[in-house]
Amino acid sequence: MNWDDLRYVLAVTRLGSFARAGKALGVDHTTVARRVEAAERSLKVKLFTRTTTGLALTPDGERLVEPLRGVEASVNAFERAATSREQEVDGPIRVTSPETFGVTFLAPRLAAFGRQHPKLRIELVPGGTVLDLGRREAEVAVRFFKSKPQDLVVRRVADVHYGLYASRAYLRGRPFTGELGSHRLVSTPPDDASVESTWLRKLVPRPAPVFVSDFSTALLAAARADAGITVLPRYLGDAEPALQHLPMPNAPSEALWLTVHRDLKDAPRVRVVLDFLAAALRDEQPLLSGR
Repeated sequence: MNWDDLRYVLAVTRLGSFARAGKALGVDHTTVARRVEAAERSLKVKLFTRTTTGLALTPDGERLVEPLRGVEASVNAFERAATSREQEVDGPIRVTSPETFGVTFLAPRLAAFGRQHPKLRIELVPGGTVLDLGRREAEVAVRFFKSKPQDLVVRRVADVHYGLYASRAYLRGRPFTGELGSHRLVSTPPDDASVESTWLRKLVPRPAPVFVSDFSTALLAAARADAGITVLPRYLGDAEPALQHLPMPNAPSEALWLTVHRDLKDAPRVRVVLDFLAAALRDEQPLLSGR
């Protein structure tokens, strides 16, 4: 039995789909499906069945997978211990982050950092899936929430501030006087728990946006196309020449947390990335604050 195939089986068990497991493991979903099929052939059982919400273990799958969880924990601990004893700043390092922040802020800075350390292979995984650092789905996480400590080392490194924005062309037709009730709104889903929607509900009790997206980059593009007023991170909105910031009192902010498994925090390739990210985010706080 190939242990690597079983690692794919455990990821699908935990995440419920080939696509989510692939993202966590850094491979295409077709690779995950192929490795699961290989495990099923080797074990001569059907491990998963399709449901309306994704993939679920069959009864045979439940019986076979349960003992593997302890094996996985031991293998992960061994791998973390081996990494912590490395002496050189080289090899792969995986950084997970929120999607928009990863794409628009971290990617160019990590790319520049990588040029200074040519032996490092930096993989940035931006997205909404919370990768498990204990299972080595990533070595470093930049998150908008504070992970429960357990085996993790967590520190607050910056705050991302938000503001209202609209295109200059839109505002020429509909000047902003401090209230949003008469304006077209561009927002995240109005009933979700995001910072943007929560603030918008305080400004407009029952917002009815004309354009909705989960992604700040899409909201920026819609606002730039004169769709209406939107909430954006200050670093993103201030960088767009076509948009104008609309000052409002009590604009929200969101803490950024740098997270690593305690077994890996002193491994050279992990430590150098942690130190770089902490310094970069601290030094860029004025940009993140809109100052």
